[in-house]
Amino acid sequence: MKSELTRTLSKVEGFENPKISLEQYLTPPEMAADILHTAYMNQDLEGRKVADFGTGTGILAIGAALLGAEVKAFDKDSDALENAERNAEKLGVRQEIEFAEGDVEKVNESFDTVVMNPPFSVHSDSGIAFLRKAVSCSNAVYTVSHPGSREVIKDFVENSNHVITALEEYRISLPSTYGFHTEEGRETEVDVIITQKG
Repeated sequence: MKSELTRTLSKVEGFENPKISLEQYLTPPEMAADILHTAYMNQDLEGRKVADFGTGTGILAIGAALLGAEVKAFDKDSDALENAERNAEKLGVRQEIEFAEGDVEKVNESFDTVVMNPPFSVHSDSGIAFLRKAVSCSNAVYTVSHPGSREVIKDFVENSNHVITALEEYRISLPSTYGFHTEEGRETEVDVIITQKG
């Protein structure tokens, strides 16, 4: 199932004009499939109400919908949302995903599960803002983050109503996305953290 999901998600189109201010990078299909497969096996997707915060290209929302979730995908960037909708249409799950434009911090609904690859620069606290909202409105959170933020996230979760149930380290290859990137692509380390309501 996971390899088939990876193949399908590899058809997701990247950002046409990625915005550095929003830290828009493509989530690698292999990592997206891995996260979603884990969530599926944990019974956090099929038949569940799932949110994707900062959906970007829509890759996590689309994968969740393919695995039987009822999905709502949020992004404050209208260009990203349009791209995500096109991707969902192309992969046959447009009807299963509700797309919503707006700031994640203003979300006032509850979900069973949140999946997200938020902007998690070690230089800003926007990632923690996403995580704060995610743990406050769901029973399970699957988030990608920067290893440099690991201790901050652990401290935050310890003082929330969630507990960390898994932390996986990934090494991913990011293509050259912005003009200032001089290399063809680069390897980078990321964490995938799973939390559950305690």
